[in-house]
Amino acid sequence: MLSSGIYGLFRLDDGPVDPRDADALGIGCGDLSGAAFVHAVDPHDPNALHRVEADGALTILVGHIEEPQALAARLNVAPTLPAALLARAALDRFGGETAAEMIGEWSLLHWDRRDRRLVLTMSAARRDRLFFAVDGPRVAVAPNLFALSRIAWIGNRLDEAGLLVSIGRADLRAALREEMGDRTMLAKVRQLEPATRLTITADGIRCDAAAILVPQPRWTGSFDDAVVAAEETMRTILRARIARTAVPGVLLSGGLDSSTIAWLAARERAAEQRMILLTSVAPPGSGLADEAAFADAVADRIGLTAEHVSPPEDADIYRPSDAILGGASRPPMPVRHCLTETFQARGKALGATALFDGSFGEATLTGKFALTTMRQRLRGTAGRLRRALAGAVEEPARHGPFHVRLSPVRLAALPAAMRAPPPAMVENEIRRPRDAWGYLPGADKALLHPNEFYPGALRMEFPFRDVRLLRLFAGFPAGFLVHDGLDRAPVRHMLAGHLPDMIRLRRSGRPASPDHMARLQRQASAARGRIATFRKAEVQEWIDLDWLDQMLATIAARGPANFAESYEVQLTAITAEFLTWWRARS
Repeated sequence: MLSSGIYGLFRLDDGPVDPRDADALGIGCGDLSGAAFVHAVDPHDPNALHRVEADGALTILVGHIEEPQALAARLNVAPTLPAALLARAALDRFGGETAAEMIGEWSLLHWDRRDRRLVLTMSAARRDRLFFAVDGPRVAVAPNLFALSRIAWIGNRLDEAGLLVSIGRADLRAALREEMGDRTMLAKVRQLEPATRLTITADGIRCDAAAILVPQPRWTGSFDDAVVAAEETMRTILRARIARTAVPGVLLSGGLDSSTIAWLAARERAAEQRMILLTSVAPPGSGLADEAAFADAVADRIGLTAEHVSPPEDADIYRPSDAILGGASRPPMPVRHCLTETFQARGKALGATALFDGSFGEATLTGKFALTTMRQRLRGTAGRLRRALAGAVEEPARHGPFHVRLSPVRLAALPAAMRAPPPAMVENEIRRPRDAWGYLPGADKALLHPNEFYPGALRMEFPFRDVRLLRLFAGFPAGFLVHDGLDRAPVRHMLAGHLPDMIRLRRSGRPASPDHMARLQRQASAARGRIATFRKAEVQEWIDLDWLDQMLATIAARGPANFAESYEVQLTAITAEFLTWWRARS
């Protein structure tokens, strides 16, 4: 199945596109006699596909523009203007700042046939990936890296530095963003970043980035006014997204983030519209703690029933499915892929057409006051002091620049810029109450995630990363995080009278995937059995397989020591699986 997004082939000279290239992309149909051939795909939302050809130009928009009538008024065009024409008008007016002014989640392609000029741009929040390759007069674009690699003049030659950056930690990626921000694991393929406009002509490539997370005017109203504004903004966001979703599914844990989404979604859906709640629970008979009671309390209050799900016993935590390996366009990093696939399968079986996820709420509505961070630091310091006084020998924390354990050979051959972890950017986390809320850690990261997990997957909706919400909270005083003795004050006040206090006043949550650590231990021995396959695929060129073998044996015997260890071992095994899959495919 094709990934959702825009596929295109172009010639910047007088030649026609090569039909073999269209066949390689999987779009070999239609008229291929001209200098451009473009195809848009969305398997679950045909209303997201917008195309217009006028005045010697072709414009394609995949996705949705939020508040299009307000945008039309700003542009002085008809409020009923088709989305593709509205996007073209915005591009003409705002140019490289289009992503900052045209709110929504979308990809946009504009091809001027007369000037042979191709413009690619993307919303501030990534909906679909968009990769591109340029070779002389030939240009190809697609939302899937490996689709492009099937084109003969692109191929699958590796960009080793690009692959390394893709498995690097956030501080490494940040340090190398200017130099390598658009590079991928393939030498001839680049990736369009969110809020970026790319202009490709025979004279070269020009890139412009829009300013998205910009300072906002200071809020002058009261705390209560801020809560009302936040709820109105959330309702606006949910109303539009629910309206274009036939059957919304909500991932409900019973925590503040997901409970808020479930409550608002239930309020904003049409009276006859069906809505599904999916809750992760512990496997039957496991005795593990889960969120079932909290999720059921929310479901009962909004008049629905939560569907309890847990991953199948044989879902492999160390090896994602081929769909995930091929859909990530890099070694996949999500560690809870078993649960994600379970939500996908159960959601589809129940008729859901999109899944609403409460991720990223901590950047706005459910953010914690930074003094909590100071308390945590003080507790950590006190704990280390107690252990030192007791004579305990403490292993130094390992904070390498990569999420996975690379082989000694690969570490010795690292580019100079990657040999030592770059210094992490120091955030002024401890804010005074009168300071601006600003953009809390995680806001920029939230915008990078595509919301199609793999080709054919139900689209994930992330209401909390909407730019309108991020900008609203950026102007609030930091003191609004705590009010009337409550932390996470905006959301707790918003939910008063709407959800039970056992939800509204919760102080901590439980693991999203209750059997995650137990599954890691239970399946570690089987994962060790894959080491021989990794060696046959020569994965040891990249991965320290001796270390992985030893750590899997240790985890099989006693379980993961902590989350940091579990993540490194699991992601190292997943990366080994990805490299094995990719080399077999290549």
